[in-house]
Amino acid sequence: MSEVSMVTNILLPQRLDTAAADKLKADIDEAFKSGLKINLDACQVEYVGGLCLQVLMASRSPVVSPTGKAVRAFSLFGAEVGPDGVLKTAVEEV
Repeated sequence: MSEVSMVTNILLPQRLDTAAADKLKADIDEAFKSGLKINLDACQVEYVGGLCLQVLMASRSPVVSPTGKAVRAFSLFGAEVGPDGVLKTAVEEV
C-alpha cells in the first residue's frame, strides 16, 4: 500500500518584500514540521524582493500559478520555475 502525502497550499501575499520574509519562513517551517508537502501559490504575487526569493528557493517547494509579474521578477534575479515547479537559478539545470 502506498503512503498518501498530504499537501498544503501556502497562499503567498501580493508583496513578497522584506516585511513579509519572516512570516513566509515561519509558515513554510510550520508546514514542514507538520510533515506536509507544500505548494507555494503565487497567484496574487505582484512584487518579489530578494530576501523572499531566497526563502522560496531554500524551501525547494513547487511554486504554482505564478503571475506574470512574479515570473518576471524571478527572471530579473536569474531564477525561473522549473518543470517540477521548483525555483532554480540559471546555473542549475532546469
